[in-house]
Amino acid sequence: MAVFRVEKDLNYTTMCNYHLRDQSLSLKAKGLLSMLLSLPDSWKYSVRGLAAISREGPDGIMAGLKELEQRGYLERHQTRQMNGRMGQIEYVIFEMPNKKPDPDSPCTENPDPVKPYTEEPDPIKSAEINKDKLNKDRLNKDLSNTDGREGKKQNSLRHFYGMYKNVLLSDEDFEKLKAEFPRDFERRIERLSEYMESSGKHYKSHLATIRSWARRDDRQEKKTGYSAEDYRYEEGESL
Repeated sequence: MAVFRVEKDLNYTTMCNYHLRDQSLSLKAKGLLSMLLSLPDSWKYSVRGLAAISREGPDGIMAGLKELEQRGYLERHQTRQMNGRMGQIEYVIFEMPNKKPDPDSPCTENPDPVKPYTEEPDPIKSAEINKDKLNKDRLNKDLSNTDGREGKKQNSLRHFYGMYKNVLLSDEDFEKLKAEFPRDFERRIERLSEYMESSGKHYKSHLATIRSWARRDDRQEKKTGYSAEDYRYEEGESL
């Protein structure tokens, strides 16, 4: 069989042939180790990163790394942070097995760790963790704010009133209406309910709207001598 060799001036890797001749390794493991040894020291290692530059998926990469670890070509060490918490996993890659060195190997007698590196956290999983943490923080904050305003909310429960159940008033607002308009507060609520239903308009505060209409009625009554029944506002006059 003819072999065509490429002139190796640039972009080539020099590595020991030991793992390529190791019959205990699968072809996948040999290729994975060759790829690991060929990557620059500045390359950010991760399972997904290795999968991205090969045709293997993350599961295949993990299976290959496990085989290399079992055969002594790879060691994993759990690092710890300054506060004592578990840190990232550090991988140490060997050109020949570290567990069972072969005295007849053409490589160095004492295998040196060639590629020590720390696996970078999976960006997708990190994003999910950060997202879950953010949601939990927001939930805790909301619960804290809810507890702080619990007494106020209990006194500010709101209900729908009127024929069309579209006038929203808190218990406090309703009591104010009864106190300010003891004889016709129900009629004022009904008129607002009917007008909102027929016109499709909405108001930010229904209590303020009823009060505003009441002041308008007073001005109309003083001016004309009779009570105004038309509660319709022109566009732009609504609260």
